[in-house]
Amino acid sequence: MNLIKLIVLPVILLPIILSGLLILALEDEPKLKKQADLSPARIARAKQLIQMNDPRRLRSGAVVRARLRQEELDLAVNYFANQYAQAVAGLVIEKGRAIVEATVTLPTNPLGRFINVRLEIKQTEKLPMIESLSLGNLPIPAFLANSWVNYVLTNSQTLFDWHEFNKTVRNIRFEHRQLVITYQWRTDLPARLSGVMLPPQELSQIEFYQRRLAELTQTSRTPIKLTDLMQPLFSAAKERSQNGEAIKENRAVILVLAFYANQKNLSKLISQSQTWSRPNWRTVKLQNRDDLTKHYLVSALLAAYAGTPLADAVGLYKEIEDSKGGSGFSFNDIAADRAGTLMGELAVTDEQQARQVQSLLAAVTESDIMPKTSDLPEFIPEAELMRRYGGTQGKAYLQMMDEIERRILALPINRR
Repeated sequence: MNLIKLIVLPVILLPIILSGLLILALEDEPKLKKQADLSPARIARAKQLIQMNDPRRLRSGAVVRARLRQEELDLAVNYFANQYAQAVAGLVIEKGRAIVEATVTLPTNPLGRFINVRLEIKQTEKLPMIESLSLGNLPIPAFLANSWVNYVLTNSQTLFDWHEFNKTVRNIRFEHRQLVITYQWRTDLPARLSGVMLPPQELSQIEFYQRRLAELTQTSRTPIKLTDLMQPLFSAAKERSQNGEAIKENRAVILVLAFYANQKNLSKLISQSQTWSRPNWRTVKLQNRDDLTKHYLVSALLAAYAGTPLADAVGLYKEIEDSKGGSGFSFNDIAADRAGTLMGELAVTDEQQARQVQSLLAAVTESDIMPKTSDLPEFIPEAELMRRYGGTQGKAYLQMMDEIERRILALPINRR
């Protein structure tokens, strides 16, 4: 009888305990509702922040202190929560600690639609530790949370090498609305981390398309149409995806094309690529313009790897910067940004959609992927942009953007 009790009681009690924990963790109302505000001004500030803290000009072994403002870190936390967890998040930095709150939306269920998370992190002599964690009304013991985080960081090599990070960072401190990181820069650090940022399978895929691109460009240095490169590369992606993963194949093609069209060596991202086949540099044109190609492919790359809000914001920021003294604001470039963004998004939506994109791009023409732009205004100085269009929030500007969107959605690639 005692043996039966020992077997039966856990079977009965476990579902009851789990249900109780879920009831405590799930809630009916979201605590946070905001989305990441990727405005051109915030993109500009992020760019300035990166330039101010760029360590590549430092000598190896130099000890550096970087200060990151709460506003930029809050934007980053919220953006990645939006994109990768279908969540909303926020960050507050106080002296000696930081507080992260997030709301995760769940599918409809009888227990609750939201998990509201609150995480408090305390400063230590070196790296921060979790001081408290709660999921809704369910507190998680700090020692369990720290043990789990340590296990994940130690054993997962998907995002970065935790061992190298530990060796590099000397100290992280929380000040009022600021995060201060003290680290020792090593010139070999990017090379050590690049293979970690991209898993071996993805590196192999990228190398394949880089080698194929070298074959396509080796016989000439004359300009080439973007579609003349897309056709053979996406044909290869379609064939390889029969026994593989179409989304990852598409990402690899887009990355290789984006770096090539902008004449950037892959070694800036992947140190191993220094030994790979190298293509001849050729100007890559879309609608007989190489600037449209660059806009199109950079936006596609951002969308494929990071999500469309970031790609849209970067494209708009670039045009606003041009209007202040560069080539001027261009609705042509905006059209290329938006068309590339949608292509990159479709290429990685799901496996079925990824294969459909491969089939179309394997026999692509320019009119399949890029709308008519010859009648769109460009070279618009900042003052004229304000006078004629009311800036980026004016009625005339929004009407022009609606027209561009209408043309793009009518493209064969975007027809569902």
